[in-house]
Amino acid sequence: MKKIVVNFFLILLLIFIIFISILITTGIETNKFNKLISERAYLTKNINLELNTIKFKIDPNEISLFLETQSPKITYSNILIPAKNIKVYLDFLPLLKSDFKIKKINLALEEFDIITLKSLSSIFKPSNFKTLLNNRIKEGKLLSEIDIFLNEDGLLKDFITKGEVKNLKIQLTNSLNLEETDFSFFADKEDILIKNIFGEIENIKILDGDIKLNLDKGVKINSSFRSEINADQKFLDRNSSFLNNQKIFHLNNLKANLNNNIFIDLDDTYKLKDYKYTISGKIIESKL
Repeated sequence: MKKIVVNFFLILLLIFIIFISILITTGIETNKFNKLISERAYLTKNINLELNTIKFKIDPNEISLFLETQSPKITYSNILIPAKNIKVYLDFLPLLKSDFKIKKINLALEEFDIITLKSLSSIFKPSNFKTLLNNRIKEGKLLSEIDIFLNEDGLLKDFITKGEVKNLKIQLTNSLNLEETDFSFFADKEDILIKNIFGEIENIKILDGDIKLNLDKGVKINSSFRSEINADQKFLDRNSSFLNNQKIFHLNNLKANLNNNIFIDLDDTYKLKDYKYTISGKIIESKL
């Protein structure tokens, strides 16, 4: 009898291990939550969500249950969002009571043309960013992942987004562009961190840059980067107004390696309160 009981529990344990393994790896297909998730997304203004096959899985890192689907069709204000997959994390205890509470949504996006964001510019703040996006950004690729955290009432509590931007081109003046720019970013409701910035402004190379933005009570911007300048007379003359050349002396050429540090403080209306720009480095060659 004892042997039968032991074997019975061993079989139950084996079944449980197999069941958990399936949930961690392939998951279990279900269509029970398709309608519920789509309806809750529909309650959010201007969002329409169409889901394919949903799999019920376990995230071993967070010890949490989640629903996952590949290539969901997400539209916001009639603009298609190129999504790779979406994961909806659920509270386990309410689920046992046949309740359905979402605690987190993870959205992984396909790489897409950053110009697509122009169609969504109406939702961005501040208005200066909309102007930059619509008038200055000319090309680039964006790859990102977003975690959306919800409160007990299913409303937005916080978010975290991270990703990469590649081959960004920004028009600085009519004749000067920031090109071939790559960087990675991390952001939440209060802070934005941009790092590993590399790019070129014609004869100027931007190397190993970073930008930190704090959005609490206005905007505080801290940035540091290295620059390699190899500017001849034609470049300096063509961009004299941008470089604030007051003709106290005439600079014919400049070759230098510089370390740059910038601090900008904006108030709640995004008006400039304070700024500081410091520069150090080595001038390799110049002619005045």
